[in-house]
Amino acid sequence: MAADRPVVVIGAGSAGCVIARRVADSGRSVVLLEAGSLDAPESIHSPSFFDALATPGWTWDGLDAQRVAGQEVRPYARGRGAGGSSAVNAMLAVVGEPDDYDRWERDHGCDGWSWRDVAHIFAALPIPLRDVAPSRLAGAVGRAWTDSGRPGAVEAARLTQHPNGRRASAFDVYVTPARDRVAVRGDLTVDHVVIDAGRVHGVVTSDGESIESDTVVMAAGAIHTPIILQRSKLANPLVGQGLHDHPSAPFTIAWRDPADPAREAVTGIVRTSSGAAPNDLQILPIEHLGREAAGFATLNAALMNVWSRGSIVDGHIHFGMLSDERDVAGLTAGVRIVRELLASEHLQSLVAGVFIDDVGTPMDHLGDDDDAIVAWLAQRTGDYVHAAGTCAMGRRGESVVDPQGRSWDVAGLWVADASVMPRVPRANTHLPTLMVAEKIAGPLVASLAG
Repeated sequence: MAADRPVVVIGAGSAGCVIARRVADSGRSVVLLEAGSLDAPESIHSPSFFDALATPGWTWDGLDAQRVAGQEVRPYARGRGAGGSSAVNAMLAVVGEPDDYDRWERDHGCDGWSWRDVAHIFAALPIPLRDVAPSRLAGAVGRAWTDSGRPGAVEAARLTQHPNGRRASAFDVYVTPARDRVAVRGDLTVDHVVIDAGRVHGVVTSDGESIESDTVVMAAGAIHTPIILQRSKLANPLVGQGLHDHPSAPFTIAWRDPADPAREAVTGIVRTSSGAAPNDLQILPIEHLGREAAGFATLNAALMNVWSRGSIVDGHIHFGMLSDERDVAGLTAGVRIVRELLASEHLQSLVAGVFIDDVGTPMDHLGDDDDAIVAWLAQRTGDYVHAAGTCAMGRRGESVVDPQGRSWDVAGLWVADASVMPRVPRANTHLPTLMVAEKIAGPLVASLAG
Protein backbone atom coordinates (compact mmCIF):
# COMPACT_ATOMS: atom_id res chain seq x y z
CA MET A 1 0.00 0.00 0.00
CA ALA A 2 1.43 3.38 -1.01
CA ALA A 3 1.27 5.66 2.02
CA ASP A 4 1.39 8.76 -0.19
CA ARG A 5 -1.82 7.83 -1.98
CA PRO A 6 -4.89 9.31 -0.30
CA VAL A 7 -7.86 7.34 0.90
CA VAL A 8 -10.73 8.24 -1.42
CA VAL A 9 -14.18 8.62 0.13
CA ILE A 10 -17.08 8.86 -2.32
CA GLY A 11 -19.95 10.98 -1.02
CA ALA A 12 -19.96 13.80 1.55
CA GLY A 13 -23.19 12.71 3.18
CA SER A 14 -23.67 11.35 6.68
CA ALA A 15 -21.37 8.34 6.26
CA GLY A 16 -18.72 9.97 4.11
CA CYS A 17 -18.23 12.87 6.51
CA VAL A 18 -17.66 10.46 9.39
CA ILE A 19 -15.17 8.34 7.46
CA ALA A 20 -13.23 11.31 6.12
CA ARG A 21 -12.91 12.81 9.59
CA ARG A 22 -11.78 9.57 11.24
CA VAL A 23 -9.19 8.89 8.51
CA ALA A 24 -7.90 12.45 8.87
CA ASP A 25 -7.75 12.05 12.65
CA SER A 26 -5.49 9.03 12.12
CA GLY A 27 -3.00 11.17 10.23
CA ARG A 28 -3.61 9.66 6.79
CA SER A 29 -4.30 11.71 3.69
CA VAL A 30 -7.95 11.64 2.61
CA VAL A 31 -9.92 13.05 -0.32
CA LEU A 32 -13.68 13.45 0.08
CA LEU A 33 -15.54 13.61 -3.24
CA GLU A 34 -19.00 15.18 -3.45
CA ALA A 35 -21.27 15.43 -6.48
CA GLY A 36 -22.91 18.64 -5.30
CA SER A 37 -21.95 22.04 -3.96
CA LEU A 38 -19.83 22.63 -0.87
CA ASP A 39 -21.33 26.09 -0.23
CA ALA A 40 -24.61 25.75 1.64
CA PRO A 41 -26.97 28.72 1.29
CA GLU A 42 -28.90 29.98 4.28
CA SER A 43 -31.99 27.98 3.27
CA ILE A 44 -30.16 24.74 4.12
CA HIS A 45 -29.86 25.86 7.75
CA SER A 46 -33.54 26.79 8.13
CA PRO A 47 -35.55 25.20 10.97
CA SER A 48 -37.97 24.02 8.25
CA PHE A 49 -36.61 21.13 6.22
CA PHE A 50 -38.91 22.15 3.36
CA ASP A 51 -36.74 25.22 2.84
CA ALA A 52 -33.74 22.92 2.41
CA LEU A 53 -35.59 20.56 0.07
CA ALA A 54 -36.64 23.50 -2.09
CA THR A 55 -33.08 24.79 -2.48
CA PRO A 56 -32.07 24.40 -6.15
CA GLY A 57 -29.32 21.85 -6.71
CA TRP A 58 -29.42 20.31 -3.24
CA THR A 59 -31.36 17.21 -4.22
CA TRP A 60 -30.68 14.93 -7.18
CA ASP A 61 -32.54 15.84 -10.36
CA GLY A 62 -33.82 12.98 -12.48
CA LEU A 63 -33.63 10.39 -9.71
CA ASP A 64 -36.87 8.42 -10.05
CA ALA A 65 -38.08 5.27 -8.35
CA GLN A 66 -41.06 2.95 -8.28
CA ARG A 67 -42.37 2.30 -4.77
CA VAL A 68 -45.01 -0.39 -5.37
CA ALA A 69 -45.26 -2.64 -8.42
CA GLY A 70 -47.72 -1.08 -10.84
CA GLN A 71 -47.24 2.46 -9.54
CA GLU A 72 -45.84 5.14 -11.79
CA VAL A 73 -42.20 6.07 -11.34
CA ARG A 74 -41.83 9.25 -9.26
CA PRO A 75 -38.93 11.41 -8.00
CA TYR A 76 -37.01 10.05 -5.01
CA ALA A 77 -35.45 12.80 -2.90
CA ARG A 78 -31.77 12.35 -2.02
CA GLY A 79 -29.47 15.09 -0.78
CA ARG A 80 -26.78 16.38 -3.13
CA GLY A 81 -24.18 18.70 -1.65
CA ALA A 82 -22.13 19.07 1.52
CA GLY A 83 -23.82 16.89 4.12
CA GLY A 84 -25.81 14.85 1.61
CA SER A 85 -29.27 13.98 2.88
CA SER A 86 -28.32 15.26 6.36
CA ALA A 87 -28.50 18.72 4.77
CA VAL A 88 -32.10 18.33 3.59
CA ASN A 89 -33.77 15.73 5.83
CA ALA A 90 -36.42 16.32 8.49
CA MET A 91 -33.66 16.25 11.16
CA LEU A 92 -35.34 13.58 13.31
CA ALA A 93 -32.90 11.90 15.69
CA VAL A 94 -34.14 8.36 16.27
CA VAL A 95 -32.06 5.32 17.20
CA GLY A 96 -34.49 2.43 16.78
CA GLU A 97 -35.04 -0.67 18.88
CA PRO A 98 -32.24 -2.70 20.50
CA ASP A 99 -33.51 -5.78 18.69
CA ASP A 100 -32.97 -4.05 15.35
CA TYR A 101 -29.24 -4.43 15.90
CA ASP A 102 -29.40 -7.74 17.75
CA ARG A 103 -30.99 -9.31 14.71
CA TRP A 104 -28.28 -7.93 12.41
CA GLU A 105 -25.96 -10.19 14.35
CA ARG A 106 -28.41 -13.02 15.05
CA ASP A 107 -30.15 -13.31 11.67
CA HIS A 108 -27.59 -11.96 9.21
CA GLY A 109 -24.22 -12.99 10.59
CA CYS A 110 -23.08 -9.44 11.38
CA ASP A 111 -20.84 -10.34 14.30
CA GLY A 112 -20.12 -7.38 16.55
CA TRP A 113 -23.23 -5.41 15.60
CA SER A 114 -25.57 -6.31 18.46
CA TRP A 115 -27.09 -3.57 20.59
CA ARG A 116 -24.48 -4.13 23.29
CA ASP A 117 -21.83 -3.44 20.63
CA VAL A 118 -23.34 -0.28 19.15
CA ALA A 119 -25.19 1.45 22.00
CA HIS A 120 -22.07 3.28 23.16
CA ILE A 121 -21.42 4.52 19.60
CA PHE A 122 -24.86 6.11 19.45
CA ALA A 123 -24.26 7.69 22.85
CA ALA A 124 -20.96 9.21 21.71
CA LEU A 125 -22.15 10.74 18.42
CA PRO A 126 -21.08 14.41 18.37
CA ILE A 127 -24.22 15.65 16.61
CA PRO A 128 -26.03 18.36 18.62
CA LEU A 129 -29.63 17.47 19.45
CA ARG A 130 -32.46 19.85 20.29
CA ASP A 131 -35.83 19.00 21.78
CA VAL A 132 -38.67 21.00 20.26
CA ALA A 133 -42.10 21.79 21.64
CA PRO A 134 -45.08 20.11 19.95
CA SER A 135 -46.69 22.11 17.17
CA ARG A 136 -50.44 22.53 16.74
CA LEU A 137 -50.77 19.25 14.81
CA ALA A 138 -48.41 17.21 16.99
CA GLY A 139 -50.16 18.50 20.11
CA ALA A 140 -53.59 17.59 18.77
CA VAL A 141 -52.38 14.13 17.77
CA GLY A 142 -50.96 13.67 21.27
CA ARG A 143 -54.25 14.58 22.91
CA ALA A 144 -56.19 12.32 20.55
CA TRP A 145 -53.76 9.50 21.29
CA THR A 146 -54.23 9.88 25.03
CA ASP A 147 -58.00 9.79 24.60
CA SER A 148 -57.78 6.66 22.45
CA GLY A 149 -56.13 4.65 25.21
CA ARG A 150 -53.88 2.96 22.69
CA PRO A 151 -50.50 1.64 23.78
CA GLY A 152 -47.46 3.36 22.41
CA ALA A 153 -45.36 6.42 23.01
CA VAL A 154 -46.12 9.98 21.96
CA GLU A 155 -42.77 11.74 21.89
CA ALA A 156 -41.61 15.29 21.38
CA ALA A 157 -39.24 15.38 18.42
CA ARG A 158 -35.50 15.53 19.02
CA LEU A 159 -33.85 17.20 16.04
CA THR A 160 -30.28 17.44 14.77
CA GLN A 161 -30.13 21.16 15.36
CA HIS A 162 -27.94 23.63 17.19
CA PRO A 163 -29.52 25.32 20.24
CA ASN A 164 -30.53 28.27 18.04
CA GLY A 165 -32.54 25.99 15.73
CA ARG A 166 -30.06 25.91 12.85
CA ARG A 167 -29.56 22.55 11.13
CA ALA A 168 -26.46 20.60 12.14
CA SER A 169 -25.51 18.54 9.09
CA ALA A 170 -22.86 15.84 9.16
CA PHE A 171 -20.60 18.09 7.10
CA ASP A 172 -20.95 20.93 9.62
CA VAL A 173 -20.12 18.68 12.55
CA TYR A 174 -17.47 16.33 11.17
CA VAL A 175 -15.74 18.03 8.25
CA THR A 176 -15.89 21.78 8.78
CA PRO A 177 -13.73 21.70 11.95
CA ALA A 178 -11.12 19.61 10.07
CA ARG A 179 -11.03 21.34 6.67
CA ASP A 180 -7.27 21.83 7.00
CA ARG A 181 -6.86 18.03 7.15
CA VAL A 182 -9.59 16.84 4.76
CA ALA A 183 -9.28 17.58 1.05
CA VAL A 184 -12.85 18.09 -0.14
CA ARG A 185 -13.78 18.36 -3.80
CA GLY A 186 -17.29 19.39 -4.74
CA ASP A 187 -19.29 19.39 -7.97
CA LEU A 188 -17.52 16.17 -8.94
CA THR A 189 -19.30 12.91 -9.70
CA VAL A 190 -17.63 9.50 -9.77
CA ASP A 191 -18.24 7.31 -12.77
CA HIS A 192 -16.60 4.13 -11.51
CA VAL A 193 -14.07 2.57 -9.20
CA VAL A 194 -10.98 1.17 -10.93
CA ILE A 195 -10.72 -2.54 -10.12
CA ASP A 196 -8.01 -4.79 -11.50
CA ALA A 197 -6.76 -8.22 -10.42
CA GLY A 198 -9.00 -8.21 -7.36
CA ARG A 199 -7.76 -4.87 -6.00
CA VAL A 200 -8.83 -1.23 -6.02
CA HIS A 201 -6.60 1.21 -7.88
CA GLY A 202 -8.62 4.42 -7.60
CA VAL A 203 -11.62 6.08 -9.20
CA VAL A 204 -12.51 7.76 -12.48
CA THR A 205 -14.75 10.81 -12.42
CA SER A 206 -17.53 11.52 -14.88
CA ASP A 207 -15.31 13.99 -16.74
CA GLY A 208 -12.55 11.40 -17.13
CA GLU A 209 -10.18 12.40 -14.34
CA SER A 210 -8.34 9.51 -12.66
CA ILE A 211 -7.62 9.64 -8.92
CA GLU A 212 -5.25 6.89 -7.78
CA SER A 213 -5.82 5.20 -4.45
CA ASP A 214 -5.32 1.85 -2.75
CA THR A 215 -8.33 2.40 -0.50
CA VAL A 216 -11.75 3.53 -1.71
CA VAL A 217 -14.67 3.92 0.68
CA MET A 218 -18.16 3.97 -0.81
CA ALA A 219 -20.39 6.41 1.07
CA ALA A 220 -22.67 7.59 -1.72
CA GLY A 221 -25.80 6.19 -0.06
CA ALA A 222 -27.95 3.14 -0.65
CA ILE A 223 -29.00 4.37 -4.10
CA HIS A 224 -25.79 5.70 -5.62
CA THR A 225 -23.29 3.32 -4.01
CA PRO A 226 -24.67 0.25 -5.83
CA ILE A 227 -25.12 2.22 -9.05
CA ILE A 228 -21.43 3.19 -9.02
CA LEU A 229 -20.33 -0.34 -8.10
CA GLN A 230 -22.42 -1.82 -10.90
CA ARG A 231 -20.74 0.55 -13.34
CA SER A 232 -17.42 -0.60 -11.86
CA LYS A 233 -18.24 -4.22 -12.82
CA LEU A 234 -17.92 -5.46 -9.26
CA ALA A 235 -18.39 -9.20 -9.63
CA ASN A 236 -20.96 -9.69 -6.88
CA PRO A 237 -24.53 -10.35 -8.03
CA LEU A 238 -25.90 -9.11 -4.69
CA VAL A 239 -24.91 -5.49 -5.40
CA GLY A 240 -28.17 -3.57 -5.76
CA GLN A 241 -30.30 -6.35 -4.30
CA GLY A 242 -32.15 -6.06 -0.98
CA LEU A 243 -33.34 -2.48 -1.54
CA HIS A 244 -35.96 -1.37 0.97
CA ASP A 245 -37.38 1.71 2.67
CA HIS A 246 -40.10 2.46 5.22
CA PRO A 247 -43.39 2.53 3.27
CA SER A 248 -45.74 5.33 4.30
CA ALA A 249 -49.41 6.17 3.84
CA PRO A 250 -50.01 9.95 3.73
CA PHE A 251 -53.24 11.77 4.54
CA THR A 252 -53.31 15.44 3.52
CA ILE A 253 -54.85 17.99 5.89
CA ALA A 254 -56.20 21.40 4.89
CA TRP A 255 -55.86 23.80 7.82
CA ARG A 256 -58.53 26.27 8.83
CA ASP A 257 -55.63 28.63 9.62
CA PRO A 258 -52.27 28.20 7.84
CA ALA A 259 -49.15 27.19 9.74
CA ASP A 260 -45.94 29.21 9.93
CA PRO A 261 -43.79 27.71 7.13
CA ALA A 262 -40.58 29.13 8.60
CA ARG A 263 -40.84 26.91 11.68
CA GLU A 264 -40.07 23.22 12.20
CA ALA A 265 -42.43 21.00 10.22
CA VAL A 266 -41.88 17.94 12.43
CA THR A 267 -42.17 18.37 16.19
CA GLY A 268 -43.42 15.00 17.43
CA ILE A 269 -43.84 11.34 16.56
CA VAL A 270 -45.90 8.42 17.78
CA ARG A 271 -44.33 4.98 18.04
CA THR A 272 -46.80 2.13 18.32
CA SER A 273 -47.45 -1.42 17.16
CA SER A 274 -49.61 -3.00 14.50
CA GLY A 275 -49.68 -6.08 16.71
CA ALA A 276 -47.00 -7.88 14.71
CA ALA A 277 -43.89 -6.42 16.39
CA PRO A 278 -43.09 -3.77 19.01
CA ASN A 279 -43.01 -0.21 17.66
CA ASP A 280 -43.37 -1.36 14.06
CA LEU A 281 -45.45 1.72 13.21
CA GLN A 282 -44.58 5.40 13.28
CA ILE A 283 -47.29 8.04 13.11
CA LEU A 284 -45.74 11.25 11.81
CA PRO A 285 -47.51 14.64 11.95
CA ILE A 286 -46.01 17.18 9.52
CA GLU A 287 -47.24 20.66 10.46
CA HIS A 288 -46.84 22.28 7.05
CA LEU A 289 -45.61 21.41 3.56
CA GLY A 290 -43.37 24.42 2.94
CA ARG A 291 -43.78 28.05 1.98
CA GLU A 292 -45.88 27.26 -1.09
CA ALA A 293 -48.23 25.01 0.88
CA ALA A 294 -48.45 26.47 4.39
CA GLY A 295 -52.18 25.82 4.42
CA PHE A 296 -51.64 22.07 4.26
CA ALA A 297 -50.20 19.40 6.53
CA THR A 298 -49.95 15.62 6.48
CA LEU A 299 -50.48 12.84 8.97
CA ASN A 300 -48.57 9.74 7.92
CA ALA A 301 -48.55 6.11 8.95
CA ALA A 302 -45.22 4.43 8.24
CA LEU A 303 -44.28 0.79 8.60
CA MET A 304 -40.93 0.59 10.36
CA ASN A 305 -40.42 -3.20 10.42
CA VAL A 306 -40.09 -3.99 6.72
CA TRP A 307 -40.08 -7.39 4.99
CA SER A 308 -40.48 -6.45 1.31
CA ARG A 309 -37.39 -6.09 -0.84
CA GLY A 310 -36.60 -4.58 -4.22
CA SER A 311 -33.54 -3.90 -6.32
CA ILE A 312 -31.49 -1.45 -8.35
CA VAL A 313 -30.48 -2.75 -11.78
CA ASP A 314 -28.87 -0.60 -14.47
CA GLY A 315 -30.03 2.53 -12.69
CA HIS A 316 -33.66 1.40 -12.47
CA ILE A 317 -34.90 1.67 -8.88
CA HIS A 318 -37.72 -0.61 -7.77
CA PHE A 319 -38.43 -0.79 -4.04
CA GLY A 320 -40.94 -3.63 -4.25
CA MET A 321 -42.91 -2.15 -1.36
CA LEU A 322 -45.87 -4.20 -0.10
CA SER A 323 -44.67 -7.29 -1.98
CA ASP A 324 -44.73 -9.13 1.36
CA GLU A 325 -48.17 -9.65 2.88
CA ARG A 326 -46.82 -8.87 6.35
CA ASP A 327 -46.10 -5.33 5.19
CA VAL A 328 -49.58 -4.99 3.68
CA ALA A 329 -51.17 -6.04 6.96
CA GLY A 330 -48.94 -3.77 9.03
CA LEU A 331 -49.48 -0.64 6.96
CA THR A 332 -53.22 -1.33 6.76
CA ALA A 333 -53.27 -1.31 10.56
CA GLY A 334 -51.43 2.01 10.49
CA VAL A 335 -53.99 3.52 8.13
CA ARG A 336 -56.80 2.55 10.49
CA ILE A 337 -55.01 4.24 13.39
CA VAL A 338 -54.46 7.46 11.45
CA ARG A 339 -58.08 7.60 10.34
CA GLU A 340 -59.19 7.21 13.93
CA LEU A 341 -56.94 10.09 14.99
CA LEU A 342 -58.14 12.31 12.16
CA ALA A 343 -61.76 11.70 13.17
CA SER A 344 -61.12 12.84 16.75
CA GLU A 345 -62.51 16.14 18.00
CA HIS A 346 -59.00 17.37 18.69
CA LEU A 347 -58.17 17.37 14.98
CA GLN A 348 -61.60 18.00 13.52
CA SER A 349 -61.74 21.36 15.30
CA LEU A 350 -58.56 22.46 13.48
CA VAL A 351 -58.94 21.15 9.94
CA ALA A 352 -61.03 22.22 6.98
CA GLY A 353 -60.69 18.86 5.25
CA VAL A 354 -58.70 15.64 4.95
CA PHE A 355 -57.79 14.21 1.55
CA ILE A 356 -56.44 10.89 0.30
CA ASP A 357 -54.79 11.98 -2.94
CA ASP A 358 -53.36 14.93 -4.84
CA VAL A 359 -56.66 15.92 -6.45
CA GLY A 360 -58.60 16.52 -3.24
CA THR A 361 -60.60 13.30 -2.80
CA PRO A 362 -62.06 13.45 0.73
CA MET A 363 -61.00 10.84 3.28
CA ASP A 364 -64.63 9.72 3.59
CA HIS A 365 -64.39 8.28 0.06
CA LEU A 366 -61.90 5.66 1.28
CA GLY A 367 -63.81 2.51 2.14
CA ASP A 368 -63.64 0.97 5.59
CA ASP A 369 -62.91 -2.63 4.65
CA ASP A 370 -59.41 -4.05 4.25
CA ASP A 371 -59.80 -4.57 0.50
CA ALA A 372 -60.51 -0.87 -0.05
CA ILE A 373 -57.54 0.18 2.08
CA VAL A 374 -55.20 -2.26 0.35
CA ALA A 375 -56.32 -1.03 -3.08
CA TRP A 376 -55.68 2.56 -2.00
CA LEU A 377 -52.25 1.64 -0.62
CA ALA A 378 -51.30 0.05 -3.92
CA GLN A 379 -51.76 3.45 -5.55
CA ARG A 380 -50.74 5.89 -2.81
CA THR A 381 -47.99 4.26 -0.73
CA GLY A 382 -44.98 6.55 -0.50
CA ASP A 383 -41.55 6.34 1.07
CA TYR A 384 -39.63 7.79 4.01
CA VAL A 385 -36.48 8.34 1.91
CA HIS A 386 -34.73 5.77 4.11
CA ALA A 387 -33.20 3.56 1.41
CA ALA A 388 -31.06 0.73 2.77
CA GLY A 389 -29.72 -2.75 2.15
CA THR A 390 -28.26 -2.61 -1.38
CA CYS A 391 -24.71 -3.67 -0.40
CA ALA A 392 -25.59 -5.60 2.72
CA MET A 393 -23.03 -6.86 5.18
CA GLY A 394 -23.11 -10.39 6.52
CA ARG A 395 -21.84 -13.87 5.78
CA ARG A 396 -19.66 -14.67 2.78
CA GLY A 397 -21.83 -15.71 -0.16
CA GLU A 398 -24.87 -13.99 1.34
CA SER A 399 -23.68 -10.38 1.29
CA VAL A 400 -21.57 -7.76 -0.47
CA VAL A 401 -19.30 -6.80 2.43
CA ASP A 402 -18.09 -8.48 5.59
CA PRO A 403 -19.17 -7.26 9.06
CA GLN A 404 -16.30 -4.76 9.02
CA GLY A 405 -17.46 -3.15 5.78
CA ARG A 406 -14.80 -4.71 3.53
CA SER A 407 -15.74 -6.02 0.10
CA TRP A 408 -15.67 -9.81 -0.05
CA ASP A 409 -14.37 -9.57 -3.61
CA VAL A 410 -12.01 -6.61 -3.96
CA ALA A 411 -9.10 -5.67 -1.70
CA GLY A 412 -9.11 -2.03 -0.64
CA LEU A 413 -12.83 -1.51 -1.33
CA TRP A 414 -15.05 -0.62 1.64
CA VAL A 415 -18.71 0.35 2.01
CA ALA A 416 -19.73 2.45 5.01
CA ASP A 417 -23.23 3.83 4.40
CA ALA A 418 -26.84 2.63 4.75
CA SER A 419 -26.20 0.22 1.87
CA VAL A 420 -24.66 -2.20 4.37
CA MET A 421 -27.71 -2.39 6.64
CA PRO A 422 -29.16 -5.88 6.13
CA ARG A 423 -32.43 -4.62 7.58
CA VAL A 424 -33.37 -0.98 8.06
CA PRO A 425 -33.91 -0.19 11.77
CA ARG A 426 -37.20 0.99 13.20
CA ALA A 427 -35.81 4.51 13.02
CA ASN A 428 -35.24 7.47 10.77
CA THR A 429 -31.89 6.52 9.30
CA HIS A 430 -29.60 9.52 9.87
CA LEU A 431 -28.34 8.53 13.33
CA PRO A 432 -28.08 4.81 12.45
CA THR A 433 -26.02 5.73 9.38
CA LEU A 434 -23.66 7.84 11.48
CA MET A 435 -23.29 4.90 13.85
CA VAL A 436 -22.53 2.50 11.00
CA ALA A 437 -19.84 4.79 9.62
CA GLU A 438 -18.27 5.35 13.05
CA LYS A 439 -18.12 1.60 13.61
CA ILE A 440 -16.64 0.79 10.19
CA ALA A 441 -14.11 3.61 10.62
CA GLY A 442 -12.42 1.59 13.37
CA PRO A 443 -11.27 -1.40 11.30
CA LEU A 444 -10.69 0.87 8.29
CA VAL A 445 -8.22 3.07 10.17
CA ALA A 446 -6.60 -0.01 11.71
CA SER A 447 -6.06 -1.46 8.23
CA LEU A 448 -4.36 1.75 7.11
CA ALA A 449 -1.96 1.60 10.04
CA GLY A 450 -1.05 -1.98 9.12
